[in-house]
Amino acid sequence: MFSAPRKVILTAALCGGTTRDQTPHVPYSPEEIADSAIAAGTAGAAICHIHVRDEQGQPTYEAPVYASVIRRIREKSDIIINCTTGGPVYDERRKVLGLNPEMATLNCGSTNLGDRVMLNSNVELEKMSREMLERHIKPEIMIHSQGFLQNAKRLMAKQLIAPPPFFNLFFASGGMAATAKNLLYLVEHLPSGARWVATGSGDDAYPTAVQSILNGGHARIGLEDCIHISRGQLAESNAQLVSKLVRIIHELDLDVATPTEARELLNITFRSYDEV
Repeated sequence: MFSAPRKVILTAALCGGTTRDQTPHVPYSPEEIADSAIAAGTAGAAICHIHVRDEQGQPTYEAPVYASVIRRIREKSDIIINCTTGGPVYDERRKVLGLNPEMATLNCGSTNLGDRVMLNSNVELEKMSREMLERHIKPEIMIHSQGFLQNAKRLMAKQLIAPPPFFNLFFASGGMAATAKNLLYLVEHLPSGARWVATGSGDDAYPTAVQSILNGGHARIGLEDCIHISRGQLAESNAQLVSKLVRIIHELDLDVATPTEARELLNITFRSYDEV
């Protein structure tokens, strides 16, 4: 028997590592990223997951770039802002925490990122989760394998993650194969009371989102994960991808959570970012 949530929290993953060589529609500049987040929120996303780029279009972790995106989003939208902390160098990728975003990713282990390696020692995991806790930043706990889940449970046992925990079961680059068995295995081993979303990539993006919803989780889509709106047709925007998933959710006779409802479900306090 499926256990579907009454309100589905929809995350828009705006750009990630997707490049203009793959699609001309991926946002690059701070203005483009912010405007894409605003449009995705209007389409139905409650959370925007953001990576940022420098002037050459390369990934950067500099806080002022994040700040410019955050300020522009908050001028026009109450969407929950979730910043990445994924990347190779710990001291670089934790810089964004100084801006006190409402959410940030917490990768609970080490994994390959293409030709690079993202290292997360137990010491670094505890440092980052403690800083998030002290700053009242909600971690999106990234689970790339079963070992990541065990690491997360150890952090929870040390009371370094505030309830309810929010997990992202990641069936994408560096993650697990997107199969129903893998999904159900992880869901069965999540701690009681956990909120969660499953993420797929490419052709697996929408099927994974639907499997996530039907099994009691939430959903994520965006140009970071999927550049096609249908087979062979490039999506024109993150908002277009979000709108398609909203239609699917409504066809399942479910509702999409607003940012306010998502904050209540995840125990997040709204931030205006007046001082960013």
